[in-house]
Amino acid sequence: MTSFRTAAAFAAGVLSLALASGAPAQDADKTIRIGLQPAPLLGFIMQDQKLLEKRGYTPEYTVFPFSPPILEGMAAGSIDIALLGIGPTLSVVQRDAGVTYIYDELANAAGMIVGVDSGIEGPADLKGKAIAFPGKSSQLYAMLRMYLAGTGVDDSDIDLIRANATDMNTLLDHGEVVGIVAWPPYTSEPVRLGTAKQLFDANGLGIEKAGFWPNSGWGVRTEYAAEHRDAVLAVVESLHEAIRFETEHPDEAYEIYSKASGYPVEAVRFMLENGFVSHYPAADSAPSADAMIKVFRAFEENDIVRDLGKAEDDIRAAVDPSFVEEVLAKGQ
Repeated sequence: MTSFRTAAAFAAGVLSLALASGAPAQDADKTIRIGLQPAPLLGFIMQDQKLLEKRGYTPEYTVFPFSPPILEGMAAGSIDIALLGIGPTLSVVQRDAGVTYIYDELANAAGMIVGVDSGIEGPADLKGKAIAFPGKSSQLYAMLRMYLAGTGVDDSDIDLIRANATDMNTLLDHGEVVGIVAWPPYTSEPVRLGTAKQLFDANGLGIEKAGFWPNSGWGVRTEYAAEHRDAVLAVVESLHEAIRFETEHPDEAYEIYSKASGYPVEAVRFMLENGFVSHYPAADSAPSADAMIKVFRAFEENDIVRDLGKAEDDIRAAVDPSFVEEVLAKGQ
């Protein structure tokens, strides 16, 4: 079956690669330094269609392989606004990270698949089986434990094999594991090719916001948001326009996502049209502190995060839906 080593190599190759528009340095007040990740993100439509440029801003795009180095860049003041995973965001929210979470973009985007001929239909069938997962510090481990809760099956009953997501499909193909716990395209592509089936996804784990598990969204440096509110509002307006573009021109949007992520366009189409990953509609993109607290408590219960004493207060302080609410109030 198709390997995603190429996509992984692409992600590594674009680490810290600036995709700047080349605007004059003297426009520093209009420059927005944006962090993205190689995935089907609205930010790539924003870039391709020059949605910030038409609002008078000069975006400088940098693609990172995942959230932690983006958070480091934001802490260092080199990234202003970026797409961040909920898990990494919650892991730093109690540490005065100086990041405000303003926008929900991706929903679901995680789950478990098993070989189509594995005979696995539910938790009881997982006992003694070899399953690849990202490790016990990953939110995917918490999701697996949430799936197993109350079933009489414990994660210790499963032969969990720590693996990088880029290697999981190979392990599945070679029969070294019968299933994997990961995210698209590693979960969606084997299903598309008919070699695996989905056992559970994040949406079915009992925590939702607007009907979906909130997976990833946009964070901004708190200091930047205070000083450049209009710029942050322009980003939100552009993201909403990107959603409309995807709805009205899906084939073109899939091509943009494919080029940006390194995934085949057929893989992008399948994961989006079959709900392995979804974009929140503009009307539901305002973040919810209550939803993030629920996710935090689920992660805490499964030893992924720890409450240092005032986690709920810190989460409420870090979540600001006002940017989306202001844009929606203007009909955009």
